[in-house]
Parts: sequence; structure tokens; C-alpha cells
Amino acid sequence: MTILDHFGQPAIRQQLDTILADGRLPHAILLYGDPGYGTLPGALSLANDILCTSPVAGKACRTCASCNRASKYIHPDLHFLLPLAGAKSLTNEYLEPWREALATNPWLDVFQWTQYCEVEGKQVDIHKEDIQHVTGDLSLEAYEGGNKVLVIWMAQFLAREGNRLLKMIEEPPANTYFILVTNQREQVLPTIRSRCMQIFFPPMDEGEIATLLAEQYHVDRNAATVIARQSVNNMGRALTVAHDKVINFKEAMANWFRALIARKGHDLATWSNTMGSQDKEEQKQFALYTIAFIRHILWALSSREHQEYPVEGSEMIKYLHQHYSPEAWYGIMQALQESHEKIARNANTKLLWLSMSIQIKNHLAAHRLQHINS
Repeated sequence: MTILDHFGQPAIRQQLDTILADGRLPHAILLYGDPGYGTLPGALSLANDILCTSPVAGKACRTCASCNRASKYIHPDLHFLLPLAGAKSLTNEYLEPWREALATNPWLDVFQWTQYCEVEGKQVDIHKEDIQHVTGDLSLEAYEGGNKVLVIWMAQFLAREGNRLLKMIEEPPANTYFILVTNQREQVLPTIRSRCMQIFFPPMDEGEIATLLAEQYHVDRNAATVIARQSVNNMGRALTVAHDKVINFKEAMANWFRALIARKGHDLATWSNTMGSQDKEEQKQFALYTIAFIRHILWALSSREHQEYPVEGSEMIKYLHQHYSPEAWYGIMQALQESHEKIARNANTKLLWLSMSIQIKNHLAAHRLQHINS
């Protein structure tokens, strides 16, 4: 089983199956939601369905030569448009790192994609030349004589250039389908949105995440269950944790909590300066990681089953459980969520983290359990 068969959103998979079986698939469809909720795997699965030469009730057979090529993302009638750095860059020049990214983590976000391209920190967009190139390809006959599919990943990066695609979406060449993927639906041109069937991808179920980790990424079942609880219902985040590619989030979080509990302003300033120096996407991921950890604390408070957590987390959970009320953690989660939303548009994130840390330090002090104070 691969992500093309099971991408963790059974209700959406059923919706797509019904549309395919009834022959009601529109020529343009917009899948929107966080990348970690499966929008891109959903798009790839649907593209395979469309390209299959021997579909069963509209759904890909997964065994024909066309399905084999689509599963490796090398089908000649499967096209992509990707956000890239450099106005002259073409998606076709980046297919090798793109395929590597899809094989490793198809739940990736834009920041992770720039790492594969080795252009971290650079502005990316979907450029005019790239659109012209792919529309030219789509105007030709399909290589295999069947359908053609264009997957536009992070369609919000089309910006004004999206108008160049509008006419083709309105009047597509024969047997041509457009699958747009975005995590910022409102940033996609309204003229394009209005011509697409739109499907929202909600946060993923923890059980689905655990199953994907165990069955597709060969993570131990018990570890997969724990990681799923840490994932904030986000498969991309779960894979990051499973592959141990977190930038020492556990250590950063532990240092932060120690400084908060000790109420040491100098340590909080040092920590905020370090965190604020990280890439903004990394800072946002840290906020989500910490929110997930706090959810664990709240779960532990209600279940008292600390033994299910990894060693590096269980002792901290026990300490925080003993010293602070649940209200303390709800307040921290809210502050972190607000910071997550502010990071992208805040030029001075060091100051943002320091201000929030001082706020949380005072909040913790106000919710320290009374028997500890006495």
C-alpha cells in the first residue's frame, strides 16, 4: 500500500471515488488545507486515477504500466508547476529533487521544498516562463493518447501570473485536468477559484497518522502511536519527528520551560534571541511542536498514563503535572497559537518571543498549584 492508495483522509477518498465512479470529475479541482493534512498526496492519488488506462469504476487499477509510471512520478502526461527561486527557473529542471521530496515526504511544506532545492531563504514564485512552458506542453497531444494532468502545488504563488492559465482552465484542451493544491485558498486568484471544484482537507485523525507511519514508513506501531499524538494532527510533522529531523525542538522546549519556571529574565532573553534567529518556518514549527507537547500534558492529567511517553518527555510531563494547573497550559497554548500566526508577518521575532515569554512566565506563576507554594 502506498500514499496513492491511502493518504489518511478516508472521507475525502470516498468523495473522490464517488465523483470518479459517476463520471463527474471536473476539469479543475482545488484541494486546500495544511500540507500536513494530505493535500498533495490527495492530488497525486487523484492524478493517478485520471491517468490510469484500465480504471475500475473510475479508480486507478494500480497495476497497469501507466499506473506504474504515475506512482514514480515519471508519467509523461503528468505535469507539475512548482514555486521556484529565480524568474527563469522551470519546474522541469527541478523534477529530480521534486521526485526525491515526494518519495521522502509528500506532506512537505514550502520551506522543506526550498531545502531540497538548496535555496533556503530565497523568495519563490510560480513564474511566467514556467507557465508558458507547461501550457505549451498541455496544448500538445497526450504522449500515451489518454488524459493529461497538471498538478499546481502551492497555487497561491501563481499571483498575477495565474491569469495566464485562466483561459486554459476555462477552455481546457481535450482530456486535460488541472489539480490545484494550496494552504492559502484566499490567496488563489478568485477568477481561478471560482472555476474549480473545491475540497477542504481537515486536520488528520491521530489513528490515520499512526497507521500511515507504521504501514508506509515502517515505524514501530507503539512509537507510531506516540508520534501521532505529538503531531498536532499533521502527518508532515509526524514524519519530521519520526525521521528525527526536528532542529532540537525537544531541547529548545526544555530550555525554554526551565527559564520560564526559574523566572530568569536573562535566560529568557538569551533563549528568545536564539529562537528568533531561526528561519521563520522553523519558528512556526517549534510553536506547533510545543502546542502538541502541551496537549500531551493535558492528556496525561486526565489519563495519568505517563508511561506511554518517551523517556525524554515523561519526566518533564510528570514535573509539570505536579506543579501547575491545567489552566496554565491552556493559556500557553493560546499564546503559542497567536505567536505562530504572527511570526510570518513580524519582522522582529526575537522581540516577539521575549514578549510572549514574559507573558507566559507571569501566567505560570499565577497558576502554580497552591500546595507547592505553601
